[in-house]
Amino acid sequence: MTIAKRFANYVHDTTYVDIPRDIHRFAKLCLLDWIGVTLGGANEPVGDIVLDMIDIAGGNPHATIIGKGVKTNLLLAALANGTMSHALDFDDTHKDAGIHPSVCLAPAAVAAAEYVKASGKDFITAFIIGFEIAARIGIAAGQTHYDHGWHATATIGRFSATASVAKLMGLSSEQIVNAFGLTGTQVGGLREVFGTMSKPFHAGKAAMDGVLSVVLARRNFDSSHEIFEGRFGLKNVLSPRSENRNILAGLGTTYHIQNVAFKPYASALATHSTIQAIEAMREEENFDAADVEALQIEFGPLPFSVVNRKNPQKILEGKFSVQHCAAIALVKGRVGKEMFTEKELNDPQIVAFRERVDVVLNEALPLFETIVTLKTKQGATFRQYIKESKGSPGFPLSFTDMKAKFMDLADSVIPTENAEKIVETIGSLQDIPDMNELIALCHPASK
Repeated sequence: MTIAKRFANYVHDTTYVDIPRDIHRFAKLCLLDWIGVTLGGANEPVGDIVLDMIDIAGGNPHATIIGKGVKTNLLLAALANGTMSHALDFDDTHKDAGIHPSVCLAPAAVAAAEYVKASGKDFITAFIIGFEIAARIGIAAGQTHYDHGWHATATIGRFSATASVAKLMGLSSEQIVNAFGLTGTQVGGLREVFGTMSKPFHAGKAAMDGVLSVVLARRNFDSSHEIFEGRFGLKNVLSPRSENRNILAGLGTTYHIQNVAFKPYASALATHSTIQAIEAMREEENFDAADVEALQIEFGPLPFSVVNRKNPQKILEGKFSVQHCAAIALVKGRVGKEMFTEKELNDPQIVAFRERVDVVLNEALPLFETIVTLKTKQGATFRQYIKESKGSPGFPLSFTDMKAKFMDLADSVIPTENAEKIVETIGSLQDIPDMNELIALCHPASK
């Protein structure tokens, strides 16, 4: 039996009661965080650009563009919501799979749920199924896939969209196999575009392509049944050195969604350990930016390749510059989502401080482990080793933190009472008969 067929059977056969109740809450947290970052992203320039494109493209009003008060067809709603939700780079991550899971999954699942008027239970089931599919593919693809230049969120995240929408739309097992094949042949997304609007576009396009694959497969549009392991399938073309022997291990009993991580800072994940270290040093020691002589950051190969950007030229590029994030943390005392602007990018004090930040490759450091060493003009040296940044599974955000993040993001787009109601509704998501009840609260009309 092919991998696609095994996945398809899992998608088709799994029901709400098959999934342990303690796993349901992770889907709820992902949804809360995703709606928050999507509302926040609705204020970003990329959101208006995509909205202008949709106005030209047109389409039947099947699904809502979150935070915009506009409806369009399923494909374009998934594209817009996926792009906006990744615009701030504030969305959830999964280190083992190397992806931002919810920005590909949720836009597709929410659009489909609205279209078919799915219940909260149906949505939770589809979300968890989609998450597990993508996490397993990402883990199997391994680090070499990312190192080769592929943006794993774009290439792998789209399979979560396919799985969740296929479940919500009631495809047969055979149709789901074809949907995976269609998704696989549309794979794209290169790391070269990091720091530009094209990175969040990856998430939107992945969500859109997942929906497109399902809509076609639903009409019996066929594709390869060996899209994962075939001679010219994903493994052999995009990740030939990967190991996929465990891709199916524990399917239906082991849940990778438990290892989801939520971001406390609106920047690339690899910058978080440095921000956290600086915050800790400032709290423990009595100094400010004027006292700092130099800052050294030691990274392993992955973060070194992603966020070592001394002089970012664009606002979005600043989110991928650990030098810029470190400078903001020291000069401003914190790193808030509102600090990634043209003003901060060109602030003379921040620009000057970026020059004092030295990023060093330390091959012995795995994944995102980081060593930050700060030297003051008075001759003191402070050192912080960060094994796991805040928001990770081993150092999770509290629900209070997550709600505060959500309310802050939602505040400028929807009424406060709507935001409070969203939190309440997601808390009892399993009880709502129609997801439109939740989606209607994301409308900004009465703000």
